[in-house]
Amino acid sequence: MFETLGHYKILERIGAGDMGEVFRARDTHHGRTVAVQVIVSDVAADAVQRARLIEDARIAAALSHPNIALLYESGEDQDQLFLVYEYVPGKTLKRTIGGAPLNPRRAVDLAVQIADALADAHAAGVVHRNLSSETIMVTPKGNAKVLDFGLAAWATRGAEREQDETLHQRSDILSLGVVMFEMMTGRLPPAAAAPAPSTQNRSLPVELDPIVGRALAPDLNQRYESAATVAAELRSVGALLDQRSDAQEAAAPPVTMKPRGSSAGGWIWLLLLFAALAALAWYARDAIG
Repeated sequence: MFETLGHYKILERIGAGDMGEVFRARDTHHGRTVAVQVIVSDVAADAVQRARLIEDARIAAALSHPNIALLYESGEDQDQLFLVYEYVPGKTLKRTIGGAPLNPRRAVDLAVQIADALADAHAAGVVHRNLSSETIMVTPKGNAKVLDFGLAAWATRGAEREQDETLHQRSDILSLGVVMFEMMTGRLPPAAAAPAPSTQNRSLPVELDPIVGRALAPDLNQRYESAATVAAELRSVGALLDQRSDAQEAAAPPVTMKPRGSSAGGWIWLLLLFAALAALAWYARDAIG
């Protein structure tokens, strides 16, 4: 393991993927913890791929959204090409789900955050291409952070780099549908037509079914055109859930408190107190007499 790369002090290896190994590191210039991804030699040694990666990294580094793990910069040191990302503590959404459905309101909140991140990136011309519950972190405060934006599937893209970005945006929305289904049911949707989430999890409001179904639509013409629309419709359902929750709380019978001493135990203690006082009075009178 490297001890340093540029002005980054390597602390520990935290993962690996198609693009290379990832390390937790200390940025000695800015005094912050970062994630450093060392790019695999096959890409770094190829002049064409190297130039394309650096250009894509430059574009991705322009993204700034609270639900996107920021890409700070690309760098080179010791014949190594590396990318420097915001370090995101927490655990992956896959681990957060853990094979069981999330609370419906929490699932909606996280889905809104992820859809917002996609919408912001798509507006900047950046697509993810590999969105899943494993490329999304849930922070200790419960917020979603999408990792590797614009570069997640870079090593396997090849000629598709020049394809229509609108198609890739629709692919991101399909992936968002998969993530939503997994959060709401605890499992991935089947390869065939996915059932309505509420049929797999009876606690889900049926209003979520058409949103997930449209995001998962195999036909591009039936799928959402933008992640911003997905986020807006999810917010509407979230507001509806909040209204229902408030109505249920208002309809709940008030909790009444019994007066002190109304229980049998209270009366017994009161009688014992009277008996003690009477005995004390009798003893005092007998002593005076």
